[in-house]
Amino acid sequence: MTEKLLSRPPFRYIHDIISATIEKTGWGNGLLVGEEGNSKAIEDKDQKIFILQKVLDLTQMCLQEEIDVRAIKIVAGQECENTNVFL
Repeated sequence: MTEKLLSRPPFRYIHDIISATIEKTGWGNGLLVGEEGNSKAIEDKDQKIFILQKVLDLTQMCLQEEIDVRAIKIVAGQECENTNVFL
């Protein structure tokens, strides 16, 4: 995790963190289906938002608290501090 990547985390970086977490821990296993598991195949903004929203919903459910971040803002590269709180 470098300062450059964390200052404005790109979708692929976030997706890779999520995928690595699923692979190593099993948390969220089955959440990403089909092409959703391949960050290189995801180019559509709406698909990125959909995937991030699924992960955010699961994370909030597990924590039993709301995280102050919106998937659309993550994809747009906005509110990066909140994105880092989520990560």
